[in-house]
Amino acid sequence: MSADPSIRLWKSARDGDRESLELLLRQHQDLVYRFCRARLPSENLAIDATQETAMRMINHIASFRGSGKFSTWVLGIANNVCREFRRQDKKWTQPAEDAVNQLPAYESASPTDPSKDYESENLHHLIESLPDRQRTAIILRYFESLPLKEVAQIMEISVGTVKATLSQATKKLKQKFPKGDFR
Repeated sequence: MSADPSIRLWKSARDGDRESLELLLRQHQDLVYRFCRARLPSENLAIDATQETAMRMINHIASFRGSGKFSTWVLGIANNVCREFRRQDKKWTQPAEDAVNQLPAYESASPTDPSKDYESENLHHLIESLPDRQRTAIILRYFESLPLKEVAQIMEISVGTVKATLSQATKKLKQKFPKGDFR
């Protein structure tokens, strides 16, 4: 049996158990919302994308094969939903404070040090300025701490392409943010 505890719930949900389906939704809701919020320019769009992801998860629960992590499959759906939302209106504009707030909180070494807050704010702006693919890879790898293989599955690209994308993104970030520690 898989080490992923969601697999047991998925099997029950697939077989029609509503409680298991509700538990799966609740277990993955925060992860999906954080990801959507980091990818989309407003909280309202992130909420809509989270709901759309949940609906697609429910409608396609039988298509999950159970061979990987359930969260990887769900984030793959969320990635597609966010891509569709962004494609629908390529002319999104957002206030600067939204760009800073859209990524998950960046933990600074010393929360009372104003220079660390400034660096964190700059980092968020810089990540937002990256091309979509690079931003997605950075969010999944460094903010969600996912292994390269899972990032590749979610983004539907090879592990080598993920490595190259992360390398390009970190190179751009290092050029613009030389004090940052990007690996």
